[in-house]
Amino acid sequence: MNETIRPTTDTAQTSAWRLWIDRCGGFALLAGESVSVGGARPDSMTDIQVRTDWRRCEGTVVRRNGDYFWSAADDQALQRQDAGGQLLVANSVFPISGSATLRLHQPSPLSRSAILSLDPPHRFDQHVDQVLLVDQTVLIGPSAGDHIRCTALDTTAVLVFRDGRWQAKLKPGATTAGLSRRTNRPQPVDLVPGRRVSIGELDMMLEEV
Repeated sequence: MNETIRPTTDTAQTSAWRLWIDRCGGFALLAGESVSVGGARPDSMTDIQVRTDWRRCEGTVVRRNGDYFWSAADDQALQRQDAGGQLLVANSVFPISGSATLRLHQPSPLSRSAILSLDPPHRFDQHVDQVLLVDQTVLIGPSAGDHIRCTALDTTAVLVFRDGRWQAKLKPGATTAGLSRRTNRPQPVDLVPGRRVSIGELDMMLEEV
């Protein structure tokens, strides 16, 4: 595989990434305020694609003031006029007809980022396990309050997206395997697309989409 590594001073050229974490999984990171949802098709331009019997575009998720709203494709012309849409609260099921069940989760009150997950056996396209709608921060760790839950690892970390750049750092006070002391002042590490990064037990790589 050919890897393109950009200098750490470069800002993002996209609002969509894939994050691969060893022993944890693959995750889509979407930083836009509005993302489209639909069934996976070879020529589809939909932001979130699901391998199911859905239409090419079922609708759009919009984040406004930390809340998430769903606008079905059939209703979007009307809703653009009144900034409407159905409010999606934590653990909401998307009102999409078909065999797949898509859910929205907001596991932490410390971050307004949200998780989109599918009930088995359905899967997202591009081999990712979950989709994250990113609002500045993403929490990684083994607990239910983390956006990316890595139950096989003891490391807890925070991803921060700011000014078009990604950084990762251990949570203050976190313990890491093999270390007897706590990390009081963790230093951030740049996540450069195409370059593997390790912090604590986390081995990961960011990929631009």
